[in-house]
Amino acid sequence: MKRFLILISLLSTLVFNACEGPMGPPGKNGLDAESTQWHIVDVVVDRWYAVNDDLMGDIFESGNFKIPELTQFVYDVGAVMCYMSIKLNNSFYQTPLPYTFYGMSDDGVLYSENYTFEMTPGNINFIVKINDFDTKSQEPLICNFRVVLMW
Repeated sequence: MKRFLILISLLSTLVFNACEGPMGPPGKNGLDAESTQWHIVDVVVDRWYAVNDDLMGDIFESGNFKIPELTQFVYDVGAVMCYMSIKLNNSFYQTPLPYTFYGMSDDGVLYSENYTFEMTPGNINFIVKINDFDTKSQEPLICNFRVVLMW
């Protein structure tokens, strides 16, 4: 037992006194270090603009926003994710885009709403295509989106 205690004290002396020498240079600050960074932008689309797509023959609604944080660098090597906020049973949920909602109007007409987005550096465009399987058209409601930029 005495040998065991002597051995433990000898090993602990070697371990705790082995780190001698000058201190190394300080590390980089967090922003200079290479790690994942992100920025979140909340967007409310309260005015949609009808767009006639001559190429596909579709009509869709569009909401375009300037997002200066969506730089050329983020566009080229980063990632952009968009979520739509949905209120259900007095709680808010986020669902990733693209998102398709299926429903039935009060008149019994089936419809679908397809939400997606497209982007260029500095801009993001939210798109909704409403197919109500009927000739009448409707404008989309006010929508809340969350844009997550990661690089």
